[in-house]
Amino acid sequence: MKTFPEPAVEALLREAQASLKTACSAVPVWSIPGYYYDREGHLTEKKRMEPDAQAAYATALAYRVTGESEYARKAIELLDGWATVNREIGGHDGPLVSAYLGVGFLRAAIWLKPFEGWSDEARARFAGWLTRVCLPAWERIEGRNNWWDWSLYARLALHRFTGDEAAFAGAAEALKLHIDHAIAADGFLPEEAARGANAMWYHYFALAPMTAAAKLVLDATGEDLFRWTSPGGKSIKRALDTLLRYADGSAGEWPFGEEAQYVPAPLGADTWPVDLFEAMAIVYGDEAYARFAAPYRPVKGHRNASSGYFQSYAWNYPSLSV
Repeated sequence: MKTFPEPAVEALLREAQASLKTACSAVPVWSIPGYYYDREGHLTEKKRMEPDAQAAYATALAYRVTGESEYARKAIELLDGWATVNREIGGHDGPLVSAYLGVGFLRAAIWLKPFEGWSDEARARFAGWLTRVCLPAWERIEGRNNWWDWSLYARLALHRFTGDEAAFAGAAEALKLHIDHAIAADGFLPEEAARGANAMWYHYFALAPMTAAAKLVLDATGEDLFRWTSPGGKSIKRALDTLLRYADGSAGEWPFGEEAQYVPAPLGADTWPVDLFEAMAIVYGDEAYARFAAPYRPVKGHRNASSGYFQSYAWNYPSLSV
């Protein structure tokens, strides 16, 4: 039986206990305006799923760690709430937000698969909602920046949950093509490098789902994209090393643009990119990654400063979920 670090378990169970009080906030039409066009509208609409995704993730992970059915039942209640009520995802940012929050539901669902109290009917309803409502939104994303990373990760998680091996294989091949496209030979991500003061954050926001998607591929097929070099000479490891160089006290040396890069100060258990490098320390056994993350353990995940909920669902509670 897998053993988990006790401080991380204690932090998770505090969150899971609080999450038992969360009531589903699903709406029939969930429309998220573009953040850069309507910031307040975007944040307001996002809060419809943020608490539910966090509660479902925390309780499902608590079930995985403890085996206690109370947590599983709560997570299923929230998954079923959205599957029963929601019929449409819209707005400029709907595809992206439904991917980076919805994949929290999917991670929860994968952990809940052994739970016998989840009825076949409810499982099918959840899978049907994702397939009919969410998947088309993820697939119609046109850009090949961080939006596509979240699309691929969400799709791989969906296909892993439903057991669609052919669709999973197709998404895995798309991920390999994307790694070759998105990462430059020097480890920077050109699509994110031109994002002004937030360029470093967008590097994190692309690499978090890219690495989480690679972990799904590794677990499902054994193909190790973490140690893979693309035909164009690109690699996830080079991109991670490049980001760490600047995140670890050298943000002022960021080579793109003249704006000072936004980096959380101080770093903590709930800030980026600590969650990413805690997870990658486990995946790679890399001492530099572990040294960077160690002062902030138990690492929980990057929280949205405007709402207090997790920003997205790539590496939340990494020492328990990797």
